[in-house]
Amino acid sequence: MALLAAFLALPAAAQDLPERPDGPILDAANILPDAEEAALDQRLRAYNQETGRAIIVATVPSLEGDTIENYAVELYEKWGIGGAETDMGALLLVAPEERKVRIEVGYGLTPYLTDVMSGRIIRNEIVPQFKAGNMAGGVLAGVDGILETLSMDPADAKAIAEAEAAAQADRGSDREGASIGGVIFWIVMIVVFISIFGRGGRKHRRYGVGSAVGDVLLWSAIGSAMGGRSHDSGWGGGGGGFSGGGGFGGFGGGMSGGGGASGSW
Repeated sequence: MALLAAFLALPAAAQDLPERPDGPILDAANILPDAEEAALDQRLRAYNQETGRAIIVATVPSLEGDTIENYAVELYEKWGIGGAETDMGALLLVAPEERKVRIEVGYGLTPYLTDVMSGRIIRNEIVPQFKAGNMAGGVLAGVDGILETLSMDPADAKAIAEAEAAAQADRGSDREGASIGGVIFWIVMIVVFISIFGRGGRKHRRYGVGSAVGDVLLWSAIGSAMGGRSHDSGWGGGGGGFSGGGGFGGFGGGMSGGGGASGSW
């Protein structure tokens, strides 16, 4: 019965997604001032008319318990971002309550706006602005980063992506090395502690105080060091989109390729 109830609840959950806006922006979280939203609306409309590519910005008050990755895919496909034949679209999704942001990329733009480049935009352009409390600035910086990346020569974009991937690998190795070093340090300290504590006489040895305390400290240290690897690197109202007038051709039945990147602040 529980499984049946969960299955029947799926269509209702899908209906909770916001309806497709008339233009390239849905600011349901009300983080864009009117002037900035109007200017961005016109800019994205013009870009769509010139290139056929659809760059969509959506802010939502909450993800309603969903992950931002799943929410982005469902919203992307409900709205049909990009053309059905070309899938040349990208969605910049911001959820202030969960402090999460994602760039979801359609199949057609995946070779240009890669996962690595999407992550680079989030980490270097969007998140610093969000952390500083400048939500509108983060959205605008994200759009700038997306458009700049799409305007790059493919060879240049590939070189930057490869360098960024290598840098990420180096940072991961450094963090892993630091974690292992931390474990070794605490093991040595605990061994020394047990050795000193164990000299306190038969009473201490009889009840195993030194051993028990040592075990607690040992596993706490290991757990703390290992847990540090999964820490989010930061790399977490009403309202609607601004209607700038005129038709917008960015919703043509496109689908997400599942590519992109997520971040938090």
